[in-house]
Amino acid sequence: MSFPTSTKNPIKLMCLLRLAGMLLIFISTLRVDTVAAETLHVGAQRLLKTPGAAATVAKSGSTIEIDAGVYENDYSTWSQDSLTIRGNGGMVHMKSSGLIPNGKAIWIIKGDNTTVENVEFSGAKVEDKNGAGIRHERGHLHLRNNFFHDNEFSILTGSVHDSTLHVESTRILNQKRDNTYSHGIYVGAIGRFTIRDSHIMGTDRGHQIKSRALQNLIAFNTIGDSKQGNSSRLIDLPNCGLSFVVDNKMFKASSTENINAIGYGAEGCGDRNDRQRQLYVVKNKFVNEASRGILVNNHVAAGVRVVNNWIIGRGVFLKGAGIESNNVQTPLALGPGNYGSVSSRSDAKKM
Repeated sequence: MSFPTSTKNPIKLMCLLRLAGMLLIFISTLRVDTVAAETLHVGAQRLLKTPGAAATVAKSGSTIEIDAGVYENDYSTWSQDSLTIRGNGGMVHMKSSGLIPNGKAIWIIKGDNTTVENVEFSGAKVEDKNGAGIRHERGHLHLRNNFFHDNEFSILTGSVHDSTLHVESTRILNQKRDNTYSHGIYVGAIGRFTIRDSHIMGTDRGHQIKSRALQNLIAFNTIGDSKQGNSSRLIDLPNCGLSFVVDNKMFKASSTENINAIGYGAEGCGDRNDRQRQLYVVKNKFVNEASRGILVNNHVAAGVRVVNNWIIGRGVFLKGAGIESNNVQTPLALGPGNYGSVSSRSDAKKM
């Protein structure tokens, strides 16, 4: 076997091996430093006492583990990419008790590919009454096992078309603004919005879910008024979007301010293409205590399918253009005033 000329000299070979060894040691040292920087621990007994402190030093790709507990009036802007922010040892409660100084939200998400887990947000208020637990300004945001309650809005997003929002296993309860209506969750014209396996209830006068996204998947949720609640639509898709509403449990109280469970295209869909003018409402259960009700109110020329749904109480399955088939309607068995207490349970399994 022949060797390159440069390696036949044993002194040169030894120098090359030493150099390679030093390089490997240097690289391994860098790797140790990188790993050490990947996870930041936050808590009363930690070097970083608050999530806000972690937000100022985190690097893209970091995991921020926050010890369970209450963090009051601590506000953060997360601008880094690929962050995972999660409660450790239980829920982390981000509690706001006054007007938020940044004028937007308890947490502002500006980075791409952000995941938030095991965090509770409450009390979000700002001067213009658009305070949110989370303001999602851009990128892909994944929310899992979080709890939003008693904010002006739970989540507000921007309108960047290549942004997405995915919400799962999350509770959104009792969003309210002084002297005006609120929405439980308000999604702008982002590329895709998904909410699944979640519980949305008790929004004051506004819609439980309002989304202007180009695509929507709303599946396996419990969405409803609280007992004697006064929300508007349960789901409002005012600018259409390719939308799938599948296997949700929905409830309207007799005191509701809007008899429509789902609204589609109420504010116009002029900038949406044919693919983004399709709605599929499949296998949902709608309990309606009001004297009238509409499962789907379609305001535009669009491909709307309403299939295999169940209305308990009064109402029609579809108003406006579309196709309905294999739907079933039965009267209220428990009588008005009894379903709200069932649908407000956290598991909602008996609704």
